[in-house]
Amino acid sequence: MSTTPVSNVTLHHKKTATQADEEQAHISQAGWKALFAFTTKQHVPTIIGGIATASLAALTMPVFAIVYGLIFREYTNYGAGNSDSDKLISSVTQFCIILTGVTIVTWVANSFYFFFFLTFGELQARSARNRIFDALMKKDMTWFDMRESGIAAFLPTVQM
Repeated sequence: MSTTPVSNVTLHHKKTATQADEEQAHISQAGWKALFAFTTKQHVPTIIGGIATASLAALTMPVFAIVYGLIFREYTNYGAGNSDSDKLISSVTQFCIILTGVTIVTWVANSFYFFFFLTFGELQARSARNRIFDALMKKDMTWFDMRESGIAAFLPTVQM
């Protein structure tokens, strides 16, 4: 009689291990395409807008470096005696106006970049919820009863 519970425990452990192995195998097969598994045709303009504005925001960083380099060159020329203070002030003023314009472009591009990717993430989450809900609604009730983990397996133990 004492061997029956042990064999049941071993059988239960093997089933649980098999289920875990199947889940791990599925996870290891999922690659980059799994990130876009819930993408539909309606989501494509949003992700393209996000990529475009992210690229624009990224392109402003080298522009900042170039303009700062030009400003420091003007200071270096002034320090070396190659230009006077009026030319320095005029040049630095022009570069500051350029920096203001680039900053506005960066601000707008980053705002749209965050907006597009936030919207894309929310669309993905809604799509995932809808697909999972539809798949669960199609399952037979016995499938839920046969699960060895999750709420369906947990409830009978709590109710005893």
